[in-house]
Amino acid sequence: METTIEREVLENIFVTALEGGSNYWYDIPDKEIAKVRKAVPREEEEALSMAIFKAIFDKGVEIVIHDAENPEDELGVINYAIIKERLRDLSEHAHYSTFLTSEINEHGDAETSDAVFQYLTMADIVFG
Repeated sequence: METTIEREVLENIFVTALEGGSNYWYDIPDKEIAKVRKAVPREEEEALSMAIFKAIFDKGVEIVIHDAENPEDELGVINYAIIKERLRDLSEHAHYSTFLTSEINEHGDAETSDAVFQYLTMADIVFG
């Protein structure tokens, strides 16, 4: 069975995760932020979390995510193709699909957004 995930759901996941739900484990290096801001300047989108979302989904930018405690350690890469693949995998995952289902059903929170963002980044839920 295939589920369509509305853009607004994905925006909410990114904003919630990037603005607080996932701050304890991820770091986005300055060079990655520069790629985002080149694709989506501040004049177009002030909020960095939304700029990251738009850069990936609308502009085809690929973002490398690093570990917050060890910023030199790369945890994963996020781009549009990876997100599509991992959302499909996540929706079929026996243990983790409930996080995505909560988001789709508008019952998401910092915990569920964090879990989905971790899966999008690393194809697993490692932290928390």
